Amino acid sequence: MSDIDKTLEQLLSNAAPRPVPDPKDTAAAREAVRSEWRAVADRRGFRSKAFRFAVAATVLLGLFSVFNGFRVAETELQLVASIQKSFGAIYVLSDQSELTRANDLKSIYAGQVIVTGDDAGIALAWAGGGSMRVDEDSEVEFRDNNTVYLHAGNIYFDSMPSKLVAGTSVGEVGSFEIETDHGVVSHTGTQFMTGVNANELVVRVREGRVDIAGRYYPHTAERGEQVVISGRQRPEVLSISEYGAAWDWVSRTSPAVDVDGKTIHEFLTWAGRELGMSVKYDNDKLEESARTDTLNGQVNVEPGEALRMRMLTAGLEWKYEEGAIYVSNDD
Repeated sequence: MSDIDKTLEQLLSNAAPRPVPDPKDTAAAREAVRSEWRAVADRRGFRSKAFRFAVAATVLLGLFSVFNGFRVAETELQLVASIQKSFGAIYVLSDQSELTRANDLKSIYAGQVIVTGDDAGIALAWAGGGSMRVDEDSEVEFRDNNTVYLHAGNIYFDSMPSKLVAGTSVGEVGSFEIETDHGVVSHTGTQFMTGVNANELVVRVREGRVDIAGRYYPHTAERGEQVVISGRQRPEVLSISEYGAAWDWVSRTSPAVDVDGKTIHEFLTWAGRELGMSVKYDNDKLEESARTDTLNGQVNVEPGEALRMRMLTAGLEWKYEEGAIYVSNDD
């Protein structure tokens, strides 16, 4: 380290403790100060000018730290989501890359990084509206109330979740973006899944449309499409089912719903949305009854199991048929 660098480091070390700014901003500020310091030091009158500049630099970095500290403090207090359901091993990743078990976590704030272990999952009520799910073996950084960074694994977002899910905001959802190493995924009023690993980005759309700003090619994914983006290759687009094995983990993370006083049709609509299926009735009379007959209690099991239990209680038959929950009488 040169004498100039040592002198600068000594001056900076004498400053009073302040809130820690963003590392990238700090590095940029330090480099700007160091460059100017060297420019001043090369001129004549080094001692007096360098001293005056050192004082100014200390003040500059002090102000930078204070104002940036305000920004960080505000970010740390920004609630971005509330946890509705979690199971398995859930961790919070610290700034020192240490994992802390956090299975009792109830709220998530901007700046936090959540990691899920094997056979784990989380259901979140997004503060800006909508429902978000996190699959097992995933790492998600919550940037702010509009943005997450998916480092690994899978997440699912539903901008129009069922009204039966307590604590979830239903209606107009603002901007929501998923940043990845391969590009940015933005919702346009939809249900979709985003998966990422070191080699590729995979987006599956169950409903609506999704805009994908790839690093090399943009693409708008439609309902029933799977888009794979890998390196510099053009997006690979395939037709996929809106239900089935690829979506099983989503229904596994379904949060509890309150069906007390709700109609059978409302319950079936919730189950269908969670499973990616429509609801069909054997006849009009049956549908009319389903829209008036009510249920009670709560549902704390996966949609498929809930269907089995609730339809048995209601004396109704049901089956999966061509992407629909087909309901009939049991006689």
